[in-house]
Amino acid sequence: MNKTSMSVMEMGRSLGLGKTDSYWLIHKEQFETRIVAGKMRVMIESFEKWYANQLHYKKVNGELPGAELLQRTMTIPTMANLLGIREATAYELIHRLHFRSVKTEYSSQRLLIDKATFYEWLKSQTHYKIVEGKEDFYDREELSEAQ
Repeated sequence: MNKTSMSVMEMGRSLGLGKTDSYWLIHKEQFETRIVAGKMRVMIESFEKWYANQLHYKKVNGELPGAELLQRTMTIPTMANLLGIREATAYELIHRLHFRSVKTEYSSQRLLIDKATFYEWLKSQTHYKIVEGKEDFYDREELSEAQ
């Protein structure tokens, strides 16, 4: 039988957090919790979904965060690298063209742009093209620096 919940302390340990920070995440309602026999439990499925859609917290041992988030978004440095332009130019395009974007929470405050919006825009214009050989570019290292 698979475990469906974990204690708040287990959740905190998996992220390398102490008691206060663990309960702070609970208080922010980042994932589903239930009271079982008078004790608060974190629902594992909900926790894993939250983990896959954020970049700030890293598990002590396990996969890197943001797996789902990074499937549908890209960072500004990645966009600049794909197009062979400076990051400042990429930011200018984002603000001028109003790409759908996501701002990550917490201290990293990374601006991520929606990949679908980016590729729609790329097809709709002729000035900017993806640099040859960068079609499948994906810079996971650049993201880990911000985390």
